[in-house]
Formats: sequence, C-alpha cells, structure tokens
Amino acid sequence: AFNSASTISLTLSSIFSNDLPKESYEVLVVDNDSSDETVEVAKKYPVKVYHCPKRGIGPPRNLGIRNATGDIVCLTDSDCVVEKQWLKKIRDFFKQHPDADGIGGPVYPYARGQNKIQKLTGELFVEDQFFPQELKEVQNSSMVGVLFGSNSAYKKDVLLRAGGYCEPGGSNLELVWRLASLKRKLFFNPAIRVSHIFPSGLRSIFKQQFRWGVQSTDMRRRHKVHTGTKDSIYFLYLPVKRFLSLPFQTDLEKELLHLFQLASYDLGRIYGISNFDSCPPSF
Repeated sequence: AFNSASTISLTLSSIFSNDLPKESYEVLVVDNDSSDETVEVAKKYPVKVYHCPKRGIGPPRNLGIRNATGDIVCLTDSDCVVEKQWLKKIRDFFKQHPDADGIGGPVYPYARGQNKIQKLTGELFVEDQFFPQELKEVQNSSMVGVLFGSNSAYKKDVLLRAGGYCEPGGSNLELVWRLASLKRKLFFNPAIRVSHIFPSGLRSIFKQQFRWGVQSTDMRRRHKVHTGTKDSIYFLYLPVKRFLSLPFQTDLEKELLHLFQLASYDLGRIYGISNFDSCPPSF
C-alpha cells in the first residue's frame, strides 16, 4: 500500500465483509513508505501491518509473502474492492483443484462515486480487456496478461520456490510469465471478481501508465520477448495513429484520454529500456 489513505478503508472493509469466519484467514498490509495516513487507517482494522521502505511492486509483496502464515496467499491492491465471496471462492477452487498452483480473475471498474476521468478510464480499461468467459488454464504466454496482481492467489510454497517477485521493481506480469514458463498450473476463473478504483486525475494516470510501461519493458527484456526494433516502433506508432484519428472520433474526451494513456505507457517503456532493473522514478 502506498499513499492509499483515501481508498484502503474500502479495500479492508470489503475483505472483512467476506463470508468466511474471521479466524480462518489473516490480513497483512505492507506499507511501501507512505507519506499520508495509510498506516493509521489500516490500523483501524484487525490487520498485521508491515513496513517496506524499498519502493516498487516486488519488495513489499515479497515481504508479505514471506510473513504470511497460510498455505494460500491471496493478493489484491489498496485501491480495490473485493466481492463478498472472494475468499470463499478462492478457498473452494483450491480444494476442488488440488493440483492448481495459482488462480486469478477479472478486474472491473469500481462504480460508486467516481468522477468523469475515473469513469472514462474504467470504460477504456474494459474495452481493452478480453477476459475468458469460463474457467481456463493459462498455458501459454498469450494469456499471462489475464492474471492481475490485484486479483490473484497462489500457493505460498510455489511463490517461494519461484523466487517471488523480481526486485527492485518487479511486476505481476513478469511473475506470471515466469510461473507459466516453469509449467506451473495457473487458472483464470471469471467468477472471482474484484473492482478497481481508477486514478482520479491525469497526474495519477500518467504515473500508473508509466509504471506499467516500465514493467512491460522489464518483463520483455528478462524473458527476451519481442524486444526488437519492429516491436518498439509498433508501440510508438499507436499514439500517433490515435492522434491522427481524433478528427473522426465522436467521443473526443475519451479519445484524448486514451491518447494520453498510450503516450504515458510508451514513455515508461522507453525509460525501461535505458534503466533496466530499476523502479520507475517518483514524480
């Protein structure tokens, strides 16, 4: 959790509203050196709070994984709201599929109290996703993107044996790619759902998209995936194509936001090329 004082209460309330008895699970909050009241808000709930000063996706998640006492580690983010039966569905899935190593599900926009930017960002996110409509095993690289770090669960020993998240940066995409390459049995279940509270301003959107761009480059370089000139030119071409099509769009605000997202993402990819194995900068 990083500077999530405005959203983490929704996250924790949704977790503790789950149908499972409270004594059957533990909740760990790993604070990533927040400068707001994230920790103070989290401590209002029966959670274990850990502090991780090393920035990035990998370090705090690895700290949480190491300190988890259960056999199954469920992952979500401090700007997400899980459904009421989220934990039960995950528990039941692993009981019904004892050979499974990991499970993930879809992420949808959080619908309540969102401003116009959040609504448009959510619409764009949904349009870009192609979630399977039935239980499906993640058997190849083309499907690793359907397992989100904000809605996934893994056997703890599988994560530890795989080395957890890479550091100092790390990303869920890289972890899932690595697990898939190790022939771990990963599944996508459309019934396990989480809602995401999207950024409310352009600055936050830029930081999010830039970070995803850095993570994409990091994963591709580590696993030698599509790192050639043609691939780079294609991604740089997308925002240019969007810009040229603006005069023909009916929803100009939405298209401008999409263009801003693509440009921010590409800047992250470019930064990642020259700053391998590093965290995105703080803006």
